[in-house]
Amino acid sequence: MRICIAGAGLAGAVLVWRLAGAAPQSWRIDWYLGTGAAGDGTGGERAAGNGAAGGTARDATAVSGGAVRAYETDLDQRALAAQSLAELLGSAVLRDWAGYRAGAAVSLRPSRDGLETAAAAINAVLPGSAHVAGAAELAGLGFAGLPPDAAAVVEAAAGWVSPARLRASVLADGAVRRRVRLVPGLFRPLTPRPAGAEHDLVVLATGPWTPAVLARAGLPAAGYRTKAIQYAVHPVAGGLPPQFVDGLTGLFGRPTGDGGLLLGLPTDRWDVEPDRPPADPALPAAAAELARARFPGLRLGPAGPPAVGCDCYPGPAAGGSGLALRPVPGVPALFTFTGGAGASAKTALAASRQASARLLAAGPDPQPTPAPTEGRR
Repeated sequence: MRICIAGAGLAGAVLVWRLAGAAPQSWRIDWYLGTGAAGDGTGGERAAGNGAAGGTARDATAVSGGAVRAYETDLDQRALAAQSLAELLGSAVLRDWAGYRAGAAVSLRPSRDGLETAAAAINAVLPGSAHVAGAAELAGLGFAGLPPDAAAVVEAAAGWVSPARLRASVLADGAVRRRVRLVPGLFRPLTPRPAGAEHDLVVLATGPWTPAVLARAGLPAAGYRTKAIQYAVHPVAGGLPPQFVDGLTGLFGRPTGDGGLLLGLPTDRWDVEPDRPPADPALPAAAAELARARFPGLRLGPAGPPAVGCDCYPGPAAGGSGLALRPVPGVPALFTFTGGAGASAKTALAASRQASARLLAAGPDPQPTPAPTEGRR
């Protein structure tokens, strides 16, 4: 049994790690490390070249802010995030691999509707972590300008990781596993091969390059869209707010661990070129203005160069949002494994466990499956 995993972002790396640890001895895993980015084929940094004023354009794993918490508005994603966080906190190896740093998380919402239920669901997986905070508690955490009905899920068991460090650790682990064959070189579009020379299963963990890979092979790609990611880090004098997501304005932020504050806003730049995601020079100032209004005691310094990247967002036509294994219609034994944002750092562990179980249950397919070819584009 031979399986191909194409893509060395966090999603692909953790999926290979799962399969290498759970698959029968007869399975062999060919891990193609390139996804279409320039550099070393692992999604490394490259100069943006897009007017980013000194910013860098990177793959979704490298540009992810790495915040980990359990609360998500989507129920399925919330369950995956809670399970992933529980596994991370329960494993000293994973915490070390990921460079985990503990810190509370605040998810601000316009009202308390559904928040008690959400907190209870989180506590069922992470006992005692979550509670619902009202205006008085939020004011004590530095929040201001909130509507009277606003509330938040506050999680004690949260923090942030380095998805790039976790990817590198998993890559190093995969390199010494006998059943894993690392293929350097960038990933190219799917091409037919003679029967008997194909992989039994093929997974495209190719992140924002997924739509292009599918389209170039003449396969359905309409359900997948790319979207730009951007944030900047500010120096801060004085106290820092906790990790937060402001569901009223879209603003998100977290401490950086060295006295800085990562701040960002969701972009509206869809269907961007993965190798050249556009930077919005106005976004850092807009995020800083919202942050100063939300945290009046915050003393922000000027933003550093923006971090700019791109991720893939599956829509209804692809079978829903979030990181998940999805079959490609009309092609037996071909799957995608992608779902923004930021390589889904919060859900990758649990999502990869589900994907691995599904692949192990799928088994060989009697029909030959297209496979990627080696070499640069």
